[in-house]
Amino acid sequence: MYQVMIVDDEPTSVNLLKMVIEKKCDGFQVAEIAYDGTEAMEKLKEFQPDIVITDIQMQVMSGLELVKRIREKYPEMFCVLVSGYQEFDYAKQAIQYRVSDYILKPIVPSDIKKLFVKLGKKLKQKYYHQRNILIHRMVNQLPVDENEIEKYFQSNCYYGAIVRRNGILSRFSDRCSSEVFSDINEWMISYGRDDQETLYLCPEEIVCGDYVDIISHQIKKEQPEAEYVTTVILRDAFHREKIGDMIKKLYRVLDESIIIGKKQILIMNTGEEFVSLWDNDYSYLQKLESMVKSRQYDSLKKTVKELLYTWGEEQRTQLWVECRVRQICYMLQRYGAGNGEYRDYEYLMDEAFSNAGDMRQLEEQISDIFFRNMKEETLDVQKVSAEDYFNKIKNYIQRNMEKPLNLQKVSHEMGVSQTYLSRLFRKYEGQSFNNYLTELRMEKAKELLGSQDKVYVKDIATQVGYKDQFYFSRIFHTWTGMSPSEYIEKRGT
Repeated sequence: MYQVMIVDDEPTSVNLLKMVIEKKCDGFQVAEIAYDGTEAMEKLKEFQPDIVITDIQMQVMSGLELVKRIREKYPEMFCVLVSGYQEFDYAKQAIQYRVSDYILKPIVPSDIKKLFVKLGKKLKQKYYHQRNILIHRMVNQLPVDENEIEKYFQSNCYYGAIVRRNGILSRFSDRCSSEVFSDINEWMISYGRDDQETLYLCPEEIVCGDYVDIISHQIKKEQPEAEYVTTVILRDAFHREKIGDMIKKLYRVLDESIIIGKKQILIMNTGEEFVSLWDNDYSYLQKLESMVKSRQYDSLKKTVKELLYTWGEEQRTQLWVECRVRQICYMLQRYGAGNGEYRDYEYLMDEAFSNAGDMRQLEEQISDIFFRNMKEETLDVQKVSAEDYFNKIKNYIQRNMEKPLNLQKVSHEMGVSQTYLSRLFRKYEGQSFNNYLTELRMEKAKELLGSQDKVYVKDIATQVGYKDQFYFSRIFHTWTGMSPSEYIEKRGT
């Protein structure tokens, strides 16, 4: 419910307006009444409604003076003036104080209803925007105002879940520009730090039945194909004041549970049942260091692959494996071993862990990064320049963007390693494969949405490689700042 304050020194006018709002304006509630501007300002110290409706002519403080003071202290609050006068000076001052609207007496119920429909749309957009800001801050463990949580998350209780396709979020992703939020009209709130992840917050009142079954069906329906998926579902609902804590726990359990190549559905009670215990056995480093010193590079390469295989068999988490692989990397850098391509090690390892579909793929990519001579990748590459070959790769992606493409499938089709393909994208596009593919699909979607008289979002989503139109709409909004339907309307004007 959106909250309204009425300010008028005539009780009869207050009662009439209150009755019209409560009977004719769905979604709005008269939560406070004041009989002059001074009283209104005092009450606003304790309670900030969404809308203040004030009469202009009041003895203690005029409506215009009240609006002026509200603008100074509460600049985002909607203000509506009520008057029996159609005076130009009033209108000028109303514009100056950014009044949301102006109502003339006598009050006509149908006019009030039309006004509140219009204000309701603006408030819906405002709540959506503010809620997204709060989610961003909570996910990134930034401070939030508890009063804002209470205001913009309007359900008392929520269920939560999070799903991630493939590996942990890339350390080098631009999180602010790649964040994915739910559409304003979706019944379930969702958020992703990038397009490989979705956090779900589901209002308790719309859950009918077992939430685990409901969210599992939703995830299966909308999530794109992936080599493996990790899902964490919070079994019980939690009060909205606990949203920040629950989001933190969901992300901690997710990040600490991902095992490369393993599909998992984890049902969480408190989160403590998934606490990871790490061992501190680093004896393998001594063995590798000995090989480096004696220049036994073939044995070194074989041993690293065997270690990765063993860790995969032991089902070690990505964080555990990544920590040890980075230690090996630092050791190789210290002794000048490997293939010498150190400046982009961090980017390549990051992409390897994010994109590898299983431990075998990770073994191959890490071996490529550390040991392989990248000057002559394949016979096909030797025949043409690297840039010409990269253009062939881009042409293949453009012709097949409606298919479930990923780094592994494209590299296999084009006869190059995933590491080499990642290098090409970094060199010639200045971005990762995943970012390039998403950008390509979004540009194609914009072209299709703007080139046809009658289009269905579901059809456009399919043509650019997305099986679910709501998921596609979220990604589209992230890249363009508007939903597909808004984009169509804008192109038509």
